[in-house]
Amino acid sequence: MKRLRYVLTFMCILLCASLSAKVKLNLPTKVLGGESYYLYKVKGKETLNGISHKLGIPVEDIILYNPSAAQGVTKKQLLFFPVADFTDNKKGTVTVAKQKVVLQVKKGQSLYGIARIYNVTVDDLVAANPNCYNNLKEGDDIIIPVNQQGSATTATTSTPTTGDAVFHTIQKGESMYSVAKQYNTTIENLLAINPGIYPNNFIEGDVIKIIPNTPTNITIQKDVKQMMSYVVAKNDTYESIAKANNVSVEELKAANPDMKKVKKGKTVYIPKECITTRTVNSTDATEKQLERTYANQLGDIFQKAYKAKVDGVINIAIILPFQLQKQNPPRQAFLYTDFYNGFLLAVDSIGKNANKKVNINVYDTQNNLNVTDSILALDVMKKMDVIIAPSEPKQLERCNEFGKKNNVCIINCFSSKNEDYASNPMIIQLNMPASFLASTVNEMISTKFKDYEVVFLRDTSGEDAEIISDVKQHLKSHKIKSHTIDVSNPLDFETVSSFMDPGTNYLFIPTSSTKQFFTKISDALVEAKEKRFDCEICLLGHPEYLASKGMKASLQKIDSYVYSRFFIANDKRGADIKNKFKAAYGEYMIPTTPSLGILGFDLGSYIISTLANEGSFATSQKYFDGVQMDIELQRSSNWSGYINKCVELVHFNGSKATESIIK
Repeated sequence: MKRLRYVLTFMCILLCASLSAKVKLNLPTKVLGGESYYLYKVKGKETLNGISHKLGIPVEDIILYNPSAAQGVTKKQLLFFPVADFTDNKKGTVTVAKQKVVLQVKKGQSLYGIARIYNVTVDDLVAANPNCYNNLKEGDDIIIPVNQQGSATTATTSTPTTGDAVFHTIQKGESMYSVAKQYNTTIENLLAINPGIYPNNFIEGDVIKIIPNTPTNITIQKDVKQMMSYVVAKNDTYESIAKANNVSVEELKAANPDMKKVKKGKTVYIPKECITTRTVNSTDATEKQLERTYANQLGDIFQKAYKAKVDGVINIAIILPFQLQKQNPPRQAFLYTDFYNGFLLAVDSIGKNANKKVNINVYDTQNNLNVTDSILALDVMKKMDVIIAPSEPKQLERCNEFGKKNNVCIINCFSSKNEDYASNPMIIQLNMPASFLASTVNEMISTKFKDYEVVFLRDTSGEDAEIISDVKQHLKSHKIKSHTIDVSNPLDFETVSSFMDPGTNYLFIPTSSTKQFFTKISDALVEAKEKRFDCEICLLGHPEYLASKGMKASLQKIDSYVYSRFFIANDKRGADIKNKFKAAYGEYMIPTTPSLGILGFDLGSYIISTLANEGSFATSQKYFDGVQMDIELQRSSNWSGYINKCVELVHFNGSKATESIIK
């Protein structure tokens, strides 16, 4: 009996089969131990090949369910086939019922940002959520007015077919596997469309994007009920056979209902559970089989989809308008050259310690869309891990499309206005979009300045800064008191003072970000700070204020806070990079705010360290402390690209500007 047990185990491990087709067999059935089986009694002189042809079952599948048949079949031998495995459970296309999509608002999300992600309008959102316009805050549940195709609500009631995306709010108790079954799709497709759900991020209340009815053949681990045959030896009993084969006596007797007592020389059938690997259509796989198969494979699938580095090479392409074809290139071209040179400094200082070869491929777009297209058409571009894209809208759009099509990461570090990140998981948007920046500033107003009244200083002759409309809406929805002073001529102390009540704190916010407007208001605010000692006064300034050294003294006297995507907090770190730049290239960086040379150094350091140590941006959530730019990535949805959620809050008070990081 020990030899028999060894043979059974060995065959269970090796057998690996795939049913060529699920067909209902025209055979008698019998329930054995609670399981239904088709039964076939071997006739005289029949062979495995003959039975296979007769029943339409591959020889390997006959052996899979009846391992003893591997040694040949004999007359009157019974062959067993589980009915469940020969029942066509294929559902075909599923009908996706129109469902209400509910989103829980996250930190940094605005109505505009949500509308962009879900391809609806702000008016659509407000119509579905009348209270959200004046009172949208983190943690709120709002209805997304989408139809089955994942776009703005229309009168259509059609059922989505392959290629039509739908949105699904994850319910309590659901798993990636149950959702894949519900929508007749694969785990691979769910991860490819929703990189935000990995790892261990399948969270109740989150929304995911799905393309239903996209099954494919997959390899799964499947439980198989095998029926072993054994010729009874002398002194064998049901009890001894059951014990030797690790089955219960009841199971053994149920498999042999016509044999009340085992007899020497008779054949008994022994049911055995076995796990085998099989190729099936994903539609036919059960939720349990999907979980068993994929639980330990999710990481590999995700890394394959998002190009986690497993080799010793990092390939980076820099596609920028250096405009080398021009005899007198514009100043912007020289700034891009500074960026490139700063990037090379990072390769030199970081790359040599990365234990990986770093290949830098540099291309001049000549600020020409046709040239950009020809660069992206090069075969080598598909092998890139990262492409640093130009800011020109059309050229950036082309790069973003290329990245999505070829699974190449596109880094947009120059433009804050492009919004392709909302639907393209391959984009890293380093310049935080205006809507997210405004949300971050609003949060700061509600926390750091929660006891302040806000006074807007409105430039009657200029445009508002990019965040002003969002800030005003935030104040209104949170019932924060505010006033507005219209400024056309230089502001005077008496006008400012007339708005101030003793014992009240005031936060002044200029609506314009220009130096000219700041000059109109600064003297009056400095005087108010000095004379109105009965009030606390602060100024919230815009990033452009950091570009002018002439404004620093006034900012310090007023007690100012300036929000910005970029700031060199440590003068020594900044000076060190500038000196290294001078030593390497014989001249200093062009003085700009932000510094393009230091931006190149920061980005190069971040890319190389992340890909060398983590293998992929998609699997790394680490905070990067740059010289001028701090980086911590977050997705704006489970199917979107990344945005950098770090904002600097620079405090001018006294002799030195200090910073803190808002995330």
